Amino acid sequence: MSARTIGVTGATGFVGGVVAEAFAAAGHRVVAFGRRPAPPYEHRAYSLATPVDERALADVDAVVHCAYDLTLTDPRAIERVNVGGTDALVRAAQRAQTRVVLVSSMSAYPGTTQIYGQAKLRSERIVLGAGGEAVRLGLVWGAGEAGMIGTLRRLARLPVVPMFGRDLHQFTVHAADVGAAFVELAGLERVGEPLGLAHPEPVPFEQIVRHLSDRRPPAFVRVPWRPVYATLRAAELLRLPMPVRADSLLGLVRAAPRVENAGFWPAHGVELTPFGAAPAPR
Repeated sequence: MSARTIGVTGATGFVGGVVAEAFAAAGHRVVAFGRRPAPPYEHRAYSLATPVDERALADVDAVVHCAYDLTLTDPRAIERVNVGGTDALVRAAQRAQTRVVLVSSMSAYPGTTQIYGQAKLRSERIVLGAGGEAVRLGLVWGAGEAGMIGTLRRLARLPVVPMFGRDLHQFTVHAADVGAAFVELAGLERVGEPLGLAHPEPVPFEQIVRHLSDRRPPAFVRVPWRPVYATLRAAELLRLPMPVRADSLLGLVRAAPRVENAGFWPAHGVELTPFGAAPAPR
């Protein structure tokens, strides 16, 4: 793919940073859209909660939409800011003739009860309906302490870790594969359907925690998840600070049943790394 100008919303975040770095390493010009600069990339002011000026997208070939306000817990605010902000970005991108690639989530599957997953599903429909792409990320690992993997790493350092049910699992994706996949997708014709980006083999929760533990492996204790979820949700409604979002717990106990369109990436030269293995050199 010849060098292009790629916009990244939320480039100061965990996934946004991974995506921006991958495009820059592949020789593309990266423009970071956000409330604050994301050195070393060119910065353009952007917020989910404010209208988008299509002139800021005029010279951008594609924008990877990573921005999402995780501080919001009220469904109405999430709809207004995150889903409404995605809609505004898509409309501006259409006027500027800029392709939009949405960073979605494995939480966005039919029947999900997560507020986050439902918001991502609605955002997917907006982006796909406008001719863009939607990529459902699994649990991203292999790039430090940020994101959900950072939360699990801190949990793994405890002497006792709660187990909120049987057969808990996650679908995982290495950060290096995330970058490679988005760079590859930017050079392809339109796909037009959600693409899961995770290794197709589910990884048991206990295996993830043991791998992340840098001390003696913790003990696991069964804990009923519903009272914990209710407590977390009540605290969120009262705007009390909590170490874990209620939706994150729900995503653990009600994970996606499979990786959507799992064969797409290997068919396009992106081999996904099994959890705990070293990614192949690229």
